[in-house]
Amino acid sequence: TDGVQRIRGLAGSGKTIVLALKVAYLHASHPDWLIAVTFNTRSLKKQFENLITTFVREQTNEEPDWDKVRIMNAWGAPGGKDRTGIYYEFCRDHGVEYFDFKSAGKFGSDGQFEGACDVALQSAKGFVPKYDAILVDEAQDFAPNFLLLCYEYLKNPKRLVYAYDELQNLGKGSLPPVEDIFGKNPDGTPRVVLQPEEPEKSPVLQKGRC
Repeated sequence: TDGVQRIRGLAGSGKTIVLALKVAYLHASHPDWLIAVTFNTRSLKKQFENLITTFVREQTNEEPDWDKVRIMNAWGAPGGKDRTGIYYEFCRDHGVEYFDFKSAGKFGSDGQFEGACDVALQSAKGFVPKYDAILVDEAQDFAPNFLLLCYEYLKNPKRLVYAYDELQNLGKGSLPPVEDIFGKNPDGTPRVVLQPEEPEKSPVLQKGRC
C-alpha cells in the first residue's frame, strides 16, 4: 500500500519474511526506487540479504541491486556502507548533531536512542526526502520517534511499513496509535489514520498450527 502500513504478529508468525517479500516485490516492480530495510538486531542483516536475494531471483531471475536496496541497522555510525544506519544518514543529510551510543548516554540509560532521534528531529531545519520506501522490523524495540524520523525521511506518499510484536518489546510499553506517533496536520487532523475499512494497512499475522 501507499502510505503507512502496520504489521503485527507474535514471534514466529513470519513478519521478517513478509517484509523481505515486500522488498523483493517493490524492487522488482520499481527498480529505480531507493528502498531501506532497518532493524535492531544486527544478525537480521544476513537473514534479510538471503531472503531478499532469493525472492528477487524468483521474480526477476536477477540479483538485487544493492545500491537501490539498502539493508542497514537503525542507529549506524560513520565508517562506510557496512556501518551506516538510518539515524546516522539522517543526521548527515540534515546537517544535525550525531550521537553514538556513548555520547547518547546523556539522555539516560534507557533513553539513548530516543533522545538522539529527538534531537535530530528537532534540529532539522527542513526535512530532506530521500527514500521511496522504508521497512522497519522489530519496531517494538524502538521509541516511536524513530518511526517518525523514518516517516520524515520518505518521499511522498510516505511508504513506511513497520512490523512488531507487542509481547516482545525491550522498552516499558507497546507502541502508541499511529495518530500519536506521526502527529497532526496544521488543521489539527491526524497525519496518519488506519481506517477499519482498510484492513490491508494494519494486518495481523497468525502463527500456523500443525
